[in-house]
Amino acid sequence: MLTILVALTFILFGVLYPLFLWVIASEKVTSGIHRFTLAMSSLLGGVGIIFLWRLELEQSVRMLAFIWLISLLTVTWFYWKRKSSQPWVVSIPSLLGAVAFGLVLNDLIGGSTGVFTVSILGGLIVASSVFSMVLGHSYLNQVEMPISLLRRSVQLLVLFLVVRMVWDAVSFLTVEVETEGFVLSLFQFLQSFNGFFLFIGLFFGIFVPVVLCLLTLRTIAIHSTQSATGLLYVIVLSVVMGDLFYKFYLLQFGLSL
Repeated sequence: MLTILVALTFILFGVLYPLFLWVIASEKVTSGIHRFTLAMSSLLGGVGIIFLWRLELEQSVRMLAFIWLISLLTVTWFYWKRKSSQPWVVSIPSLLGAVAFGLVLNDLIGGSTGVFTVSILGGLIVASSVFSMVLGHSYLNQVEMPISLLRRSVQLLVLFLVVRMVWDAVSFLTVEVETEGFVLSLFQFLQSFNGFFLFIGLFFGIFVPVVLCLLTLRTIAIHSTQSATGLLYVIVLSVVMGDLFYKFYLLQFGLSL
């Protein structure tokens, strides 16, 4: 399970993280954040591919995932010495990667449309939190950057968290879990021994980040980017912890939350 968890997490991050360059597309940001974004995506995506190769998958799925990594590395190489990047060009490997991730997910756990959708949503939350934190650091080197960029990035993270909150609320009303020969509602499952860690996932994956994001927006409003970045560090840790618990319950119990 650990190999699957690492492969899915790292590949999805590598696929989605470059898309957040659209956040800064409206401004001429020359802090090199596009290089860091592409390099980090390539590195973690490459680690994900290494773990993916250890899993039993169809050869065509493996090759498509590898082609995605090559396309991402090519874009990274092309923009490495340039001051900025074109988000629409960077998005091309991400579209290919999303298809590859969907096939990998389907091959590993028989993922439905709902599983794919919520997996992408979870990946967007993780990638958005990391991008916001990195963007906050950029203000230390480029103080003239508009504060609106950081505000926009955090607001986007809040949007993703709210969507997941709504998704989870609907799931609590409709989803049932089969465990140890019993069929339980999601609310009943949450009160069982097996469901205890799901509560931790909900707490750190939604509640804590939402509260901290609201505090971060208040901090950004007074142009205190260093304090905002500190809060974003905590948000990243909380989101990653919650995402790992979410993926565990997806793999173990088939819960797409």
